[in-house]
Amino acid sequence: MALLFGTAGKIGRGRFWIGFLTLVAAGFLVSLLVTAMVLVLGGIGQWIGLGLLLLLLYPAIVLSLKRLRDRGRANPGVWLFAYFAPGVLVNFAQAAGIGFVQEDIGGLIVSSPTALGGSLVFLGFLAFVIAVVDLGFLKGKDLPA
Repeated sequence: MALLFGTAGKIGRGRFWIGFLTLVAAGFLVSLLVTAMVLVLGGIGQWIGLGLLLLLLYPAIVLSLKRLRDRGRANPGVWLFAYFAPGVLVNFAQAAGIGFVQEDIGGLIVSSPTALGGSLVFLGFLAFVIAVVDLGFLKGKDLPA
């Protein structure tokens, strides 16, 4: 639990991947729940889903903060903002219908991105890939004992 909820210390790549994969699994389950809520509740389900996904934001930030310390990054708040703000923006925009339109496809209402929404999704994906490479694949900083 300290891995995802305690802010003290730093972690190496191995522990980062354990926490990351745990959050991916939790995110997948939340996404299934959100999809079901949107199908049943419509637009309000998107807002409830946004709230549920934001619950995963804290442990993701904690995990990333510890890894940023191991990487020797100054100003971790700037890095955290760069890594997480685009994804939060995409989810908010989709729930608010900014850059996304509701379409009826065979009786099923789906949210499709417009050019703006597609640009936001691309920005969010790019930030995610950069964060995963930086935090998950690159070596930590060797500090004197």
